[in-house]
Amino acid sequence: MRSRGWSVSRNPWSGAKGSLWAAALTMGAGSALLAVRPIVVLALAAGLALVVFALKALREPMVLVAAFLLALILLPPFYWNPLGETPIYVSTLLAPVGLAVVLVRVPDFKFRFDPVAQGLMVFLLGTGLSLPFGWWLSGTQVGNQSFFRWLMLAQTALIYFLIHGGARQHETHLERVLIPVLVIAATLTAAYGVADFVWPIPIPHPAADQFIWLRTSIMRRAQGVFYEAGNFANLCAFFLVVVASALVSKRERNIGIPLPWLVVFTGTLSVALFLSFTRSTWISVLVAAIAFMAVSREVKLHRAALLLAVLGIPVIFLRYYSPGLWDYLLSARLGDLAQLFGDPNLASSGRFDTWNTVVSIVAAHPQYLLFGVGYKTLPFTRLFHQPIITDNGFLNLLLESGIAGLSAFLFFSAAVFRTFLRVARRNSGVSAFWGAVLFSFWCGEWAQMMAVDAYTYWRNMVVFVAMMGFVMNRLERAELRLIRE
Repeated sequence: MRSRGWSVSRNPWSGAKGSLWAAALTMGAGSALLAVRPIVVLALAAGLALVVFALKALREPMVLVAAFLLALILLPPFYWNPLGETPIYVSTLLAPVGLAVVLVRVPDFKFRFDPVAQGLMVFLLGTGLSLPFGWWLSGTQVGNQSFFRWLMLAQTALIYFLIHGGARQHETHLERVLIPVLVIAATLTAAYGVADFVWPIPIPHPAADQFIWLRTSIMRRAQGVFYEAGNFANLCAFFLVVVASALVSKRERNIGIPLPWLVVFTGTLSVALFLSFTRSTWISVLVAAIAFMAVSREVKLHRAALLLAVLGIPVIFLRYYSPGLWDYLLSARLGDLAQLFGDPNLASSGRFDTWNTVVSIVAAHPQYLLFGVGYKTLPFTRLFHQPIITDNGFLNLLLESGIAGLSAFLFFSAAVFRTFLRVARRNSGVSAFWGAVLFSFWCGEWAQMMAVDAYTYWRNMVVFVAMMGFVMNRLERAELRLIRE
């Protein structure tokens, strides 16, 4: 017994000492490996974190939804030298976890194909039918890019299924706080875009060539973590419509944000949207505001005056921050727009010429009308001997996805308009507010589609569709309460 006790006490791997020895050796080996192969250690750590996160998401799918949406709003794409300019999105790395949750938890889900779900599936199917033609007409590389971009858009279905199919009978605390958290995240993204515009942050990354040409300098339009002004402006526009609608209808409790902070968020989002210098998005917000006032029965005049005062912040900011930018706004952005009837091509930044080109291509090649030439291939294909940026979402759908894709988008839009207009008119309280918000925003989105292919902004589309899922959950819970009563 003594010899055994002696041998145990002298064994450096036993008891607390053994744990310390093991921890020290592990840390030492990890430090050495980190110094020699840092990417390996980081990959192992990320893999371990992903496994832990996946286990948590399997127990509570809404955790995955929250992480996914926050990653879309807050995090920029990352770039790895071996992949060149191919972006890596954190949200995309989480998508396999979402698929695993669906496969494992599908017996627990109670998913009903409501009109929004039906429209979304038809839209994805209609655009997906064009994918084989991307490979056939433009080659393997362009076809692969088309397929991966469509997969990004298809994440809308995954998120909607997790939100609506995995909804519990009663609203969870996480689901309740997620909407204000998303609003705060969008405001932080907007604030970063403003800061990067005023004081450019020296982070090297591929960015869209979108500049403001002043007399003495060249400035990049506000792009935020999207590295592209249109995507950035589109996201800011959606959340600006949300907070502005809550402000004018005295419904700040519906988004869980007190009035003082609501004013701050509205001002920040409006400044970011303004500095993107994306006129189509400005118009979309104006259309959404008019639609909300027409649909909602709760607009307060004194709150509308407060909103106008807050929206005047960007004008005041620009006027005193940079007289050069102010002159650019008046002469180039608004001045050219004033020529809409005299010289519509100049007012639309050459869009009329581009639209004529697209129409002539469709007329000369009617064989592309049914299924198109491939989703998101026009900027890269050499099929027409030059890359084409249609600057019109409907024409883009017609040429890239054919009648099938355009009809599918119209079907989806009809479902969105019909569903949320009915929610706004036939309900009251929270449901009516969100029905009016989503209906009015989609009106603005249609206005923006006249100038850009906004449906391809997949990061934003996932957020929009997720909000539709949350509203459908609340609506169904309200209907169940009425049935029980």
